[in-house]
Parts: sequence; C-alpha cells; structure tokens
Amino acid sequence: MIFPVAFLACNDVHDLPPSNEQLLIETAAERENLSLFVQAIDHSGLRQALSDQGPFTIFVPNDEAFLEALQFLGASSIQSIPRENLAALLVYHVIPGRVLSSQIASGEVDTFLENAVLNISRTGGNIVLNDSIQVITSNIEARNGMIHEIDRVLFPPSNSILDVIENNGFTTMLNAVLTAEIDEELAIGGPFTFFVPTNAAFTRFLNDNDLTASEFSAFPNLEDLLKIHLLEGVLPASGIEAGAYLSASEEPIFISLAPNGAIWINGNTRVTSTNLNADNGIVHVIDYVISSPQQSLSELILEFATAESPQFTYLYAALEKSGLAASLNRGFEDNVTLFAPTDEAFEALFIDLRVTGIEEIPAETLERILQYHLSPQRLFSQDLREDATLPTTLSGQTLNVNLAQLNINESGLISDFLNIHGQNGVLHGIDQVLIPED
Repeated sequence: MIFPVAFLACNDVHDLPPSNEQLLIETAAERENLSLFVQAIDHSGLRQALSDQGPFTIFVPNDEAFLEALQFLGASSIQSIPRENLAALLVYHVIPGRVLSSQIASGEVDTFLENAVLNISRTGGNIVLNDSIQVITSNIEARNGMIHEIDRVLFPPSNSILDVIENNGFTTMLNAVLTAEIDEELAIGGPFTFFVPTNAAFTRFLNDNDLTASEFSAFPNLEDLLKIHLLEGVLPASGIEAGAYLSASEEPIFISLAPNGAIWINGNTRVTSTNLNADNGIVHVIDYVISSPQQSLSELILEFATAESPQFTYLYAALEKSGLAASLNRGFEDNVTLFAPTDEAFEALFIDLRVTGIEEIPAETLERILQYHLSPQRLFSQDLREDATLPTTLSGQTLNVNLAQLNINESGLISDFLNIHGQNGVLHGIDQVLIPED
C-alpha cells in the first residue's frame, strides 16, 4: 500500500501548543463522539503512521457520520470493512501540515490518497468539503497535528466497475445489477473482471428467448445470471487465453481465441471492446448475454430429436443402440466435441450401406463410427484451425480440419448447428457421416 510511504513525506514536526501534548489519535479518543474514527484507525493499521509522523490535519467524521456510512456500505461494523479499503478511505481525510480553520481557503487540497483531492468551499467561517460536508467543530489541537470534526464521511471520487457501467451507458446491465442488488459489490468489492453486454446485446438475448425486460428482471436466478459475467481478479485483454474460467456464479465460462484474434465466450458471445479500467477491476464489452448450459449433450440431442421439427433422431437412436448415450450425459467435468451428422446425413449412409435404418447396423459398428465423431476436448468453431488434426475417441483415428471449405474431413459444418453448447462439451452439425479407416 502507498499510505505509509506517503506519510513519510511529511516533516516530523511536533511543535504544538503546550496545552495539548497528546498525539492525534489519543486526542480523538478523548472525545466521546469520535470513538468510531479511532476504531477505524486501529482496524486499518494506520495508528502508528499517524502517531510517529506529522504534522497532519485530519477531517474526522463523528460517530453519527460513521454510522450513516456503515449503513450506506451495508457493513455491520467497522471491523467488517476490509482493512485495505478502510485505510484508503481514511487517508482521504488526511492532508499535510497543521492547518487551522482560519488558514483553510476555497479550492482543491491534496490528500494522502493518491490522485485524490478535497474540494473546499469557504464562505466566511463556514467550511464545506466536497459540496456538502460541513466542518462542525474546528481546531482540535494535538501534538502532531490538527483535527476538524465533520458531519459525514468523505468518499473519494470513484471510478468503480459500477461507475464504468453507468458512465458508458450500459443502462440495461445497470438496471439488472440494481435489481439483483449486486451494485455494492461492484462498487466497493473486487478486484474483478466484468464482461458487460451492451444494451443491444440484451435486446437480442431477450428477443431470442421470447422474454420481456420485466420478465428478465423477475428471474429468480438473476444474480447468478449476472455473476456468470464476473471473474475474480483483473484479466486484461492481453492476458486472456483460451480455456475455462470459473465465474463468480461458480459455473465456468469457456473462452476461445479465433484465428483473427477475436475473443469469444461460450461460442456465441464476442468481446467487442476491451480494457475499460476501473479502480476495482476491468470491464470488457460483449455483444450477447452469457448463459450457462443447463443440459448435457445427450439431453440436447434428445431435445432436438423430439422437437416439433425434429433433427438428430437417427443420431440419438445410434447413441442409444451403441451404448454411448450415457457417456454423453455428464457435466462440466467432461470436455468433448461431437460432430453430429444430421438425419439427412444418416439417410445417405443407409443408402451406402444398403440398410433401411439404424436397427440394421450392428451396435459394434455404430459405436466405432460414433467414436470417430467425438474429440476428447471442448472445441468451439473459433478454436478450430486450418489443417489441424483432431484426436478422436476411436483409438488411432484422427480428423482433419479444412477451415477454407468449412469441412471436417469431407463433411461440411452446418452453420445453423454450430457451437451448440452442453455442460459436457460442444456439438457441431455436419452433413455427412464420418467413416473411420479400417
């Protein structure tokens, strides 16, 4: 932390009037209505720095001011505030030198919080800090400085993640954050990395899911939906790598780096702007709302197969007959990619094999074919690379990627069925059944 170093910049001058030989914190402790300030100094670890050095002038909030601040912060006590955050708040109340109230003039005054000033307005004997905070008792002398009692806690100008959201016009996310009551966490918690959808991204998400804004706000799991956009720690764009990241919702998100360098999340969300810096983290802007898959690949295929306009019906039947359906019914701990032949692709296979359906193909043959469609890694389309060779779950057999033709071997990837995300992996629709070598 910078604060002890900053205090060292003061001269060690203790030439105060002999009427008070006590130090600043001892002087404050003698006044009944400044007890919470003394608690805050002790909890933050600043007592020694404010005692060994000086002179300082401290604008000390009284107990009523601290109680109001605790309520505003949602903190149950001084001790519940992280020490580092509390220290930063307190040194914003400290300025260099022993400054009598008669010496205080209108204007900006540097504090011991780096790059943070107090704005002072003086009218006659009335002194106001930061437009609204009154000095109510002045010139409380101590051996190494001066105390002026104020009626509210001073909060330094902030550029929190919450401020970044508001100042950049992300009103839909701001309203959702307020509704979910995670605004305080984004204002004073962290450090975090927050992926923030634009207003247009929210509109697309609502339209795709036939939701109104009010229905979205009423989600019982709204907090979890928002927190899947939130990561612990600061992750600038230059530090983002492909892979899984655990979100604050305790569910993973999966980041891909496309061949052109674009950053994608869960295969359907692109990062459009990066590195909006905040005091407590960093914000990246995205073009869709991130959501966590709720079904396994096996469950997704069954849902497709039983839909009003069914697809992948033969694939599901083949998985069931071969005994592989259960292996695709897993959670986030598994990572597979399934290149999924459409019903039309299976019908073409039936013609080639001169059979009428799945039931005429031996289970062992189906298992071998399907294993050749599975790669033991979670690959979104953005993870694929030209001429890459992909391992499969069929021993000794690999697949070849042709991005120029959007092919896996000779089978074309189908754009309408790309990046279908399940808990245990990704499904990509293809227009031919892949046949392994003998």
